[in-house]
Amino acid sequence: MALAVLIAASLSAQPAQLVLGKDSGADLEIRASSGAKVTFSTTVGTVSGAQHQGGVVRARFNAPPLRVPSVALVLAQVDDGGDRDLYWVSIPLSGSDTMVIETKPGSRVEATVAGQMVGPVAAADNGTVRLPMVVPPGVRQATLKITDKLGNTTERPLDLEPPPFSRVRLAARAEAAVASSPLEVEIFVVKPDGTPDDEARVALSSPDGETSMRRRIAPGVYLAEYVPAEGESGSARLEAKANGQLATLDVPVRAGEPGARRSFWRMGSHGPWSFSAGILGGLGRSFDGATAGGMLGEVAVRLESSPLEALLDFGGNFLSEVDQYTGAPALAERSKTHAWLVQLGIRGSYEVLRALNVHASVGAGLQSQSVRTTLPLNLGRVEDSGLTTRLATAFGATYRIGPGRALAQVEFDWSPSRVAQYAGSTSSVQGMLGYLLNVR
Repeated sequence: MALAVLIAASLSAQPAQLVLGKDSGADLEIRASSGAKVTFSTTVGTVSGAQHQGGVVRARFNAPPLRVPSVALVLAQVDDGGDRDLYWVSIPLSGSDTMVIETKPGSRVEATVAGQMVGPVAAADNGTVRLPMVVPPGVRQATLKITDKLGNTTERPLDLEPPPFSRVRLAARAEAAVASSPLEVEIFVVKPDGTPDDEARVALSSPDGETSMRRRIAPGVYLAEYVPAEGESGSARLEAKANGQLATLDVPVRAGEPGARRSFWRMGSHGPWSFSAGILGGLGRSFDGATAGGMLGEVAVRLESSPLEALLDFGGNFLSEVDQYTGAPALAERSKTHAWLVQLGIRGSYEVLRALNVHASVGAGLQSQSVRTTLPLNLGRVEDSGLTTRLATAFGATYRIGPGRALAQVEFDWSPSRVAQYAGSTSSVQGMLGYLLNVR
């Protein structure tokens, strides 16, 4: 389901890259509900002819009248029922022009640009050569090879001196910021070749309030928060920096409700090295057929601005009574076990809709398992305990609500069998629900 949402919501461009002076443009397409308002914009070039047909919106990206390499950062802003979602795509624009080279008359000249051969072209009687060059964005040098009439060959680098172009853009997920309330901002960053930059060091700042980076939410897309200063109204300037480049955005600021106070819990709730804590409860069955229940306390720490969190879990698993050694019913034992556990893990998440993330996690640790066994033939009860390892994986989703996140997941636990005279193991599958409170 999550994969279908991601595919349905993506913004695409066909063709994915253009040659300036040769290609007129690209077709844009995004899926959106029939009642949604979709607005396209771009850093270079124009977008025109947007048409809504059923659940698909199509438009035309028109290449700019330039010849130098660049990248178009295209945004589709989807406003639907009071919500605003942003979708991004980058279109690399290769420059095309004719370069004039001066050499000896009759020489053969060829150039290699981004792995593509141009030429060979023979020099005219005046020693000039005109080479038609196609230069992709991010390419700064070519290799020039000249062979004269005597067969002598020389090679030298050719500095193409491409002018810089914008590789950073930002947009807000709402029409305006409200004083003392967070405004979510997306920052789109691409590499010099126009592909999304997943390793960028991104920062958001503003002289008119507080900002915090949260994490990367899609290829090249980073999520941040801006909170206007208390009492602020009018307009605020946001500045995003990445890879030595700067992009700005002016957002309207509206006064908050009278008496409204800034929420301590929302500030920095998803920033670098932020942490949250909460309780999870679970119910399911062990692989041996016992009813299994669990209760966990969890502390989660976000690793910088990445979509990864380090986890510390502690709590217990409790299994219902089961029969063991049932080959001879009269000699069967009834055993009941529980385990106190502590484990470390890591969780990776991906935002699929506003406030909704899907996640997967893995953890490993130790558990102290206690077993109470009722012996056959009225021989009484015995108790035993033992220390063993455990492994856990989980798949689920979180939804940001209030001062934290509601969490739902399916967890699979594995542990050795035959611990403390328990014939089976505490290995189980459980559905878990919980809530994690943003602490910092």
